[in-house]
Parts: sequence; structure tokens; C-alpha cells
Amino acid sequence: MKGGLSLYRDAARSRGRTIGLYGGSFNPAHDGHAHIAKAALTRLGVDEVWLMVSPGNPLKDAASDMAPFPARLKSAGRIARPPRMRATDIEKRLGTRFTADTIEALKARMPLTRFVWLMGADNMASFDRWQRWSEIPHAVTIAIFDRPGYARHRHGGGIARRFGRFLVKPQRLVRARPPAWCFVTLPRHPASASAIRRQSGPKWYAEAL
Repeated sequence: MKGGLSLYRDAARSRGRTIGLYGGSFNPAHDGHAHIAKAALTRLGVDEVWLMVSPGNPLKDAASDMAPFPARLKSAGRIARPPRMRATDIEKRLGTRFTADTIEALKARMPLTRFVWLMGADNMASFDRWQRWSEIPHAVTIAIFDRPGYARHRHGGGIARRFGRFLVKPQRLVRARPPAWCFVTLPRHPASASAIRRQSGPKWYAEAL
């Protein structure tokens, strides 16, 4: 098992807790990500949020402007606020690439931990393109957070069409059993990773390494 000892430690410290899994490229991480993570803690009532830095995004071109993994993990660490919010390389340690596989591996190794998948509304339109996407809502509850320019996807996308009847209020999500999902409205944060990259170019991760 990759990173076995660390995974056992993660399992021990998270036993009986509800963990919000906020996966993403974090290319780079920014205050908008922290804004959503904080909302998960306060609005949903999860015990912790893991900023789960992906080794690679299957829906993005490998030749794109994706920064090296260490730089992205470091940038996520800068916005994390321990002990209830932390950046983690657990997906890299698990050796998984797709969200469905990551969730399956986490649940197998941490059967006494509850997981909630956190994502921005920008992902609603592409969610049904994810590998084994329809299995994810049956494995974990899902919280979708409003993002600038994406409110129109609140009632669109595969998850809304396939799982619309399982929509619950945010305050009920942690106690709900999958399949269940919620849409969280909150003040929108203007930060954008693509805007940061346009302004800084490769300098942002050159300085982070």
C-alpha cells in the first residue's frame, strides 16, 4: 500500500468524524478555495476539510499550464487553517486518479469515517463526464457551492437530472445517507486560479518550489 503508515494515521485520527473532501488541481490554491472550505465547516458542520490536491486532472490536457504537484500542494498548505482545514497529498499516496476510485479507496481504509464531497458549481456542468460519475452520489453525500458565473448550472447537469429528488438542505446533509446532495448559496468570492495564472504566468509556482 502506498504511504501505508500515513494512511493508517489518517484513519486513526479521523475515526468517527465527518470529513469534507475538497478535491482539485489547486493550480494555484487561492482565497476562493478557502472561502468554500470555511463555508463547509460553518454551513454544513463537517469536522474537517481536506484540501485534497490531485496529482493530475483527467479532464485537462497534460500539456496545459499545470504546475508541478509539490508547488500546488504547497500553495494549498498556505491557505489551509489547521487543525480543521489541511492540505493533503492523500490521493497521490493512494495512487488513484479518478474521484470515484479515490472515494472507494478512502472508504475501504477508513470505514469509521463519514465523507462529504465538496465542489464548486462550475463542476456541475462536467460532473457527468467524470469516470464512474453516477456511482459517486451513492458512495458519499455531495455539497455544491455557488461560484461566480455558474448559478445557471444549479438546476442543470447530470447530477441534477439524475439525482434531483435527493436534494436536501445544507444543514441536513451531514446526517443524510447517500444519495443526498445540497446546493450551498453564499457570497461569491471573485478569486480565480486561471486569472492568477494569466497575471503571474509560471512565476507563481517557480517561487513556490
